[in-house]
Amino acid sequence: MQNRTKGLIFLSITVILWGISFVATSVVVQFIPPIIAGFIRFIIASIFLMILVRKNVKYSKKDFFYLVMSGFFGITAYFIFENTALIYTTPSNSSLIISSTPIFFLLVNDIIKRKLSNKIRYLGTLIAFTGVTLLVLNGKYILKLNPIGDLMMMIPVFSWIVYTIYLEKLHNNHSNLIITRDMTLLGAIFFAPFAIFEFLKTDMGMVYNTWLQPNVIISLLFLGILCSAIGYIFWNYSVKMAGSQTTMNGIYFIPVVTLIADSLILKNFPNAFTLIGAILIISGTYIAEKKF
Repeated sequence: MQNRTKGLIFLSITVILWGISFVATSVVVQFIPPIIAGFIRFIIASIFLMILVRKNVKYSKKDFFYLVMSGFFGITAYFIFENTALIYTTPSNSSLIISSTPIFFLLVNDIIKRKLSNKIRYLGTLIAFTGVTLLVLNGKYILKLNPIGDLMMMIPVFSWIVYTIYLEKLHNNHSNLIITRDMTLLGAIFFAPFAIFEFLKTDMGMVYNTWLQPNVIISLLFLGILCSAIGYIFWNYSVKMAGSQTTMNGIYFIPVVTLIADSLILKNFPNAFTLIGAILIISGTYIAEKKF
């Protein structure tokens, strides 16, 4: 089997896991405060990865700085705001907004390089951004959602962009497995003070009555082991085998998985506006990344 084919298989599995993750997170944050939920998720992922990957490496000061930034922006900042936003918005909306990440990455990348991409890419960006705008601005009146959650979900988009920039600097010198393990552990450590602060405000009676419910435990294990540990490993393998451009395109299909899972599991059936926004985002980002 060719490396590209293997990479696409890894990508497909990751897309499915991350698409469902919005639904699982939505279940968890109904019972566990969002920051604590994120902390538990990455503690589980860190334990799993430390058991899986035993090899240690020595980082240069520069690489360690890149690792710290990757852990903070790719895990701590990203999931604090994503989990919090899911209190106010649906998994489908969250997934759709996150799917705009490649669009904004294109814009940021052009600004950094001081070189504009071709007009077709920007046409696709405009189409996709129209879809995001339709979703966010109509949330309060048409989708009956609080637009604060949709706007808050934009913060993880830019956190992921910063994370990607630093991660690319690390890939040249170290193994993906080791980077994923160490980055995840650092992300969990950065989560700790925020989680402790939130825990001090938590009713302990609620902890024992709701946190130990089977659906909460199963969702946390799914998020920690499959979505965080395995998901990041497979994503990195896909970048290596199929290429970063092809892998990034996989983000466009995450909302499709989430819409299906959201409908089947939580019975949040999408209306016409959600579907139109999804179509615009997916088609726009496809055009933006396609080479003509």
